[in-house]
Amino acid sequence: MSFDGLALKRIIEELKTVLIHGRIDKIYQLEDFSFLFYVRKQKRQQLLISASKHQTRMHLTNDSYEKPMNPPLFCMLLRKHLESAYIIDIEQKDNDRIVTFTLRGTNELGDTAKRYLIFEALGKDANLILTDDQYKILDALNHTHPFDEVQRTMIPSAKYIYPEDNRINPFDSEARQAFFKTTTIDNTKALLNHFQGVAPQFAKEFIYRKNKDQNTLMQTMIKENTPQIIEAKKMAFSVYDLTHLQGEKQRYHSPSEMLDKFYTLKDSKEKFQQRNKDLNQLIAKHLKKQTRKIEQLNQDLKKAEKSDIYKTKGNLILANQHHINPGDVNLEAFDYETETAIDITLDRHLTPIENAQTYFKRYKKLKKSKPHIKREIIKAKNERTYFRLLESQLQDTNLSDLEEIREELSQYGYIKPSKRNKKLSKKANYLLYKDALGMEILVGKNNIQNAQITHKEARPHHVWFHVQGAPGSHVVVKATLDQLKETTIRSAAQLAAYHSKMRYSSSVPVDYTDVKNVKKIPGQKPCFVKYSNQKTIYIDPDETFIKTLKSI
Repeated sequence: MSFDGLALKRIIEELKTVLIHGRIDKIYQLEDFSFLFYVRKQKRQQLLISASKHQTRMHLTNDSYEKPMNPPLFCMLLRKHLESAYIIDIEQKDNDRIVTFTLRGTNELGDTAKRYLIFEALGKDANLILTDDQYKILDALNHTHPFDEVQRTMIPSAKYIYPEDNRINPFDSEARQAFFKTTTIDNTKALLNHFQGVAPQFAKEFIYRKNKDQNTLMQTMIKENTPQIIEAKKMAFSVYDLTHLQGEKQRYHSPSEMLDKFYTLKDSKEKFQQRNKDLNQLIAKHLKKQTRKIEQLNQDLKKAEKSDIYKTKGNLILANQHHINPGDVNLEAFDYETETAIDITLDRHLTPIENAQTYFKRYKKLKKSKPHIKREIIKAKNERTYFRLLESQLQDTNLSDLEEIREELSQYGYIKPSKRNKKLSKKANYLLYKDALGMEILVGKNNIQNAQITHKEARPHHVWFHVQGAPGSHVVVKATLDQLKETTIRSAAQLAAYHSKMRYSSSVPVDYTDVKNVKKIPGQKPCFVKYSNQKTIYIDPDETFIKTLKSI
């Protein structure tokens, strides 16, 4: 993956056909380093320029973006000078990752004014600079000052100077041919050191193709225009064929379409990974908390169950108070009920009766606490079971599923609802399959989806499946039990076993019954249900078989 000089050249070729003589309608700064330009020429186009060091790029886009209400100062400057301006030219600096937009607009007095918008797609040094017609900098997204010990100054009123690069422009046929007459490239580092604007990905492909005539090979590669995304160990994009990578390739009509799709997928994957990580950490935190709580409550329960000893000690103090002298800190008494001697600790500041009352109070408090502790243990165990259920559901999710789980957690108050999150659609994104007989099978992958298919989509006479005694998906077949053939029963059972914590087990018991026999458990979260009148089938989860089922 690399937005190099070759990718930029293909993008500029595309932009010239659709943006030259187009008028800039509106400019938005989407994030700290991303800008969206609306350009109108026959129809409205969206040009995205990102100076982010991790996602440096420029391309047309059809995506929708959230636009901030209050634009930053640099965005306001761009609007002042460039809105209503026409794009006259778009040029690349040799094969470097630098593009210059020439724009014609008007100044405050209504006179014609020429401006240059320069995008330096240099990764960690990426920048966006606006200059006047004499290349005097009006402002830059990222400033560098004379005392920063850098070659170029990027502050208002400074003169803009292109960075020096003495490497060979691969599109300079004479310089390229002269180089290959005397030199043979045999490693990627050498290619990168001698040629301008090529990425390590290009160098690896160049070495991999192993053509003796390296001048012809490079001429062929730099002329290729085959925008593609390849799913290898890591997802990558390229405007030339990547034969050194093994994986599924998807070709696109234009480099903009390729980049738009690539970064949409990349953003989605990164967002999924971050959301998945956050939810896993949250669930692990609550599981640890509930486990500690249960251990502590069990210890408290053991103490409460020994409350009678405090009653016995209080009675023995009263029975032996004539043996207690002022200042005594303990009493040795014989308990005739258990026929054992008991050592009783006393508070020397209290009278015998007050010491006895202290033990009676402990006895009453512990005895009274037992029902409460037992209720809290049940509650904590239910919470732990709930989070274990969520933990299993995170094993097989997409971004939409994660958003539903987040929505559920926010409803129960475990996380704060996000103001940016759009409201989820009323219909949950459950899975829908058809078996070999054409029967529809609904599969929920989280609690919201399970509730949707079991309590809203299904009818009382439909058949409900669930793995026995373990967290898993609710599975519903929209037919009566009498209508089901063995093929459908086994298909639904396969789905229930596969989408459960028992996925990698064998001979997994799967219960099935009429939906009318599935009931919510009073006082517990809606995801917990009980069922009756079930039948059981034992199944070996088979991923190959799951893939043969037709997903709708």
